[in-house]
Amino acid sequence: MRLTKLFVLVLLTLGAMSLLIACGGDEVQAVKIGMLSPETGPIAQFAPGFADAADVALAEINTAYPDFTFELIVLDSGCDGTQAATAAQSLIDAGVSAIVGAACSGATLGAIAVAAPAGIPMLSYASTSPAITTANDDGRLFRIVPSDAQQAEALVDVVAHAGASNPAVLAMTNDYGAGLGDNFAANWSGSVCSQVGYDPTEGSYDASTLAQAVVDGGCDSVVLMSYGTDGAAIVEALIGQGFSGQIFGGDGIADSAFQNDFTDVSTLDQVVATRPRQGEESTAKVDFEAAYSAAGGADGAIYTHETYDTIKFIAAAIVSDPDGDLVAAMNATGKNYVGASGSHTFDSAGDVLGTGYSVCEFAVAGSVVDFGCSGTWTADGGLVF
Repeated sequence: MRLTKLFVLVLLTLGAMSLLIACGGDEVQAVKIGMLSPETGPIAQFAPGFADAADVALAEINTAYPDFTFELIVLDSGCDGTQAATAAQSLIDAGVSAIVGAACSGATLGAIAVAAPAGIPMLSYASTSPAITTANDDGRLFRIVPSDAQQAEALVDVVAHAGASNPAVLAMTNDYGAGLGDNFAANWSGSVCSQVGYDPTEGSYDASTLAQAVVDGGCDSVVLMSYGTDGAAIVEALIGQGFSGQIFGGDGIADSAFQNDFTDVSTLDQVVATRPRQGEESTAKVDFEAAYSAAGGADGAIYTHETYDTIKFIAAAIVSDPDGDLVAAMNATGKNYVGASGSHTFDSAGDVLGTGYSVCEFAVAGSVVDFGCSGTWTADGGLVF
């Protein structure tokens, strides 16, 4: 009799354990997140910084959410709309829940044309073209950086503060370059010496011809809406042809890695560029910067805080409603979301206001290039050094 009771007790215990397992209390949910990175193309030199920031974010979300296992699948966008669309389709076929990226605006627009019909949301860490705001995205395209309609205003103030009165505008004819160039010209109160568009594809533009037009036109400054490779070629051509005016640029060149595109880094001296700034000090910002530095992340790299934030943000949205509407969860999560790049709230177009711009400068001493950002611009406070 005693053995029978013990046998029944064992059966009851095993049954209870089976019930707990069946309830799935300890089941881990696997989630795939896609990422489009410009591993080749005109801003490939920035991709390592994006990768380092992504690795930090991935490690943190897998630690923070033990009931989930997150996998990041990274594909090359090539900074090209067609290639990004193909890569986005590959990510969708791989079963991703959302896509981080792209960096280049044209790549993001190409990718969302594939992702939106498939019901996959995207969150860009670096695409700034005004065209992103009005893209046909079925409400599935978000970005954590402000529109270049705002960066153009910052650039206007920076150029004017430097004493320039007759700038030339040299802008790529892609979504990023054309959008920023047109908005700068529209906001500039004085005369624009010349406004020239060019195809940034290697072999499609002549840096010497672009530079000579600036010199012949008597322009006192140049504003570049370029990427790294073409921007460096134009800067070197300008200096080589005797141009002595100030050279400015937007976020396409505002990275310490820009120097890697130069044959002669001395020509980079005193180039000034703007880029979105991080917000006020926060725990998220301090923690990321410490982890990024410990992981060997490059100093002065652009959009690393934003890359980190996009991955952390998507994970938070998924965890908040794992079986629900991810777009709705992203909109809900995106209300005063405090990240390493600042505090963000998405508007109805999936845009954020941002926290202003940093004003950065390259200074060259011999073969050593120093890159630093000593100024800031905000919509309400203007330019401060």
